Amino acid sequence: GEDVRARVLHAEPLDAAAAKTQKGLRIFLRDTKPLDSIAKRLQPGNGTGGDVALVLRLDLETEVEFKLEGRFQVSPQIAGAIKAVTGVEMVETL
Repeated sequence: GEDVRARVLHAEPLDAAAAKTQKGLRIFLRDTKPLDSIAKRLQPGNGTGGDVALVLRLDLETEVEFKLEGRFQVSPQIAGAIKAVTGVEMVETL
């Protein structure tokens, strides 16, 4: 007939699919006060995971970016938890 049919070959949780596409995080900060809270939320990637960079805004025209050594677990939940930390302006997923 002329009916359109679809067949699902594979399904996975949305969070798992999103974690596969995210390569890392860029975390924008106003100052260094939230660093301890951010460190508590970052877990080593153990051979997988993504890169994490911290961007410190010194003034309206100057930013300094630091790439953290190693790879870290990256997920929408981790990005959301870091975004909720006081002093974090923005979190970009890469």
